[in-house]
Order: sequence, then C-alpha cells, then structure tokens
Amino acid sequence: MKKSFREIYVPVFLAVLLALSIYNTYMIHSMQISLGSSLSSVGRVPQNIIQVPQNATYSIVEKSIPIVAVSSDGEGVVGSVTLKLIPGNNNVLINTNPFLETDLQYSANKAVAVAKLRTEYNYDKDFIFDFKSGGAQLIGGGSAGAAMTILTMASLEGKKLRNDAVITGTINTDGTIGMVGGIMEKAKAVADAGYKYFLVPEGQATVTYYEREVTREPFGFGFTILNTRYVPKTIDLKKVAREEWGLNIVEVSTIDEAYDFFTGE
Repeated sequence: MKKSFREIYVPVFLAVLLALSIYNTYMIHSMQISLGSSLSSVGRVPQNIIQVPQNATYSIVEKSIPIVAVSSDGEGVVGSVTLKLIPGNNNVLINTNPFLETDLQYSANKAVAVAKLRTEYNYDKDFIFDFKSGGAQLIGGGSAGAAMTILTMASLEGKKLRNDAVITGTINTDGTIGMVGGIMEKAKAVADAGYKYFLVPEGQATVTYYEREVTREPFGFGFTILNTRYVPKTIDLKKVAREEWGLNIVEVSTIDEAYDFFTGE
C-alpha cells in the first residue's frame, strides 16, 4: 500500500526543523561563551598602547592661553586654546569642534615639536588641544603657532602663565616667530577683551595700510572723470594702541623672548 505525500514528507520536514532548532541553540550558546570572554576584557588597556607600571601615579596637566584671529567679516575675535597632557605615546590630538583648517592642525604639531626641543621631555605623554573660537565657525591659519608653543612649554615645565597678555605669530622650526596678518583688527579685539599686553612679531608694530583717494579731473563739455588710487599710509601701532585703547604692544622675534615674557622670567 502506497503512502500519501503527506505521510512521507511531513515527518521529514519536522525532522529538518528539529535539526535546525538544535543547531541554533548550540550557536547561541557558543556566542554567549565568546561574548562573556570578550566582556571580561573590557576596560583593559592594550599592552601595546601604554605600559603602566603597577602602583605608579600620574597627574594630568591642563593649561590654557588666549588666541586671537580675524573672522570672515574682518573683525578681530579673541578665543582660547587649552592643552591637556596625559600619559601616552607622543601623540598630538586636536578637538575639531568647531572645524579646524589643515594649516592650524599642522601648526599645532609644529608647536609641540619646537616645545619638545626646549624642554626636558621624556616622550611619555599625549598632547590634546581644545580650541574655543570666540564665536568664529571656522578656525584656521598659523597665527596661533607661537601661543601654542608657549602653552606646551609651560605645560611640560609646570610653569604659570600670566593672564594679562595675548600673542599672535607663527612658529618656525628654529624658534623664530613669523609675521601674520590683521594686526590692527587683532589689537583692537585684544584691547576690547581687557588685556594689557599684545605681543606681535618683530617689525609689525608699524602697520602699513592703503587709503583710498578719489580725485576729480575735468574732461570738457561739463564732464568730470573720477580717478581712484590707493595711497600707502603708515601707523605707529604702539602709539595708537596705548593712547586710544590703553594697550601695550610688545614686539618679539623668538619664542624664547615670548616665553620669558609670559612666565615672568
């Protein structure tokens, strides 16, 4: 007597379902064992990242310094940069909120490199920079290089920085401070923020700008031609800043000069 289709295939189908159920139960159990092993290692510091001797103690150093820039609408803005030193492997890390342009990130790395050469550094820390923009949506340029170098040196040496001064200037690998733009706008912003001293690169206390002049020239038949030209003008920024804003402009040529000023040495 032949068996029906249902009698033949239903038992086979049930057997397959049973086999799959057993297999899934086995796999879930295996995953739980694996997951438990993984969770047991959470929180461990990978040995190839930081070697921490048992019972050793570390302190985290955190310092800030003001920085000044010119916004996209031509106004000077004062912000700040904070440096945190933590145990690590010589990494330079930057908080990119707000967004930082590539040149500023490069400047931060160069500032750290220059600071290392001028201090007793054991290559056992990470450098974490955090920028406050003073209202700007985008931070860029190398004019904070000198400030970041001073901040890094003071953090490594445990020295206190004066709180009544601001510096602008790029940092070069030989420790010299390079020229920047927007000195007048920056000086005004520094004065408005209540600071007493503004350190600028050597030679930039004298500002040259171009003033627009329009002259009229008769052309005949009652017409007049307007000729426009830009005439260079020179301003003694030290005099203007002191008399109009109560701000003292100090020229510096090297990072060592600037560092001594900020640390009172």
